[in-house]
Amino acid sequence: MPLPAALPLHPVVIHFPIAGAFFAAAALALAVARPSARSSSVDAAALLLAATVAGGIAALVTGWLWADQLAYLGGGWGPVPGPKAVEGLAQRHALLAFAFVAAASAALGLVVRARKREGPPVAALLAGLLACCLVAAASHLGGTMVHAPPADAAARFLIPSSS
Repeated sequence: MPLPAALPLHPVVIHFPIAGAFFAAAALALAVARPSARSSSVDAAALLLAATVAGGIAALVTGWLWADQLAYLGGGWGPVPGPKAVEGLAQRHALLAFAFVAAASAALGLVVRARKREGPPVAALLAGLLACCLVAAASHLGGTMVHAPPADAAARFLIPSSS
């Protein structure tokens, strides 16, 4: 049995920013659709997006540490894996994850700005929906790497050796 320190934290951490992004987008959609619920919905979206950005940063850090542990960073730049890591899926996954955190941060900024103004937070909703699309794409690639890796990558990624 592996030691707890050897277990990757990334699979545990990723669920919070994913859920936060979708719930924040739902709160923003409610704020746009029902003006009477605008104030409380925008406040909820701000809290959810703050947690989403914090969780997204934690997911980026734990993903980087896991990629380093799996020796995926060779040929890449900084925390982004090289193009050959799991047939390029790891690199695309990391780039989409960075884009997600950027979009969620933009949505958070727009929500904070919308709290001070009257009117529907349409720009924040659009940024939140973009963040949802990006996190869905990043999650799909992450799941593909873990649950259906390319045939030649299966021997290198999370598949224990029989010896």
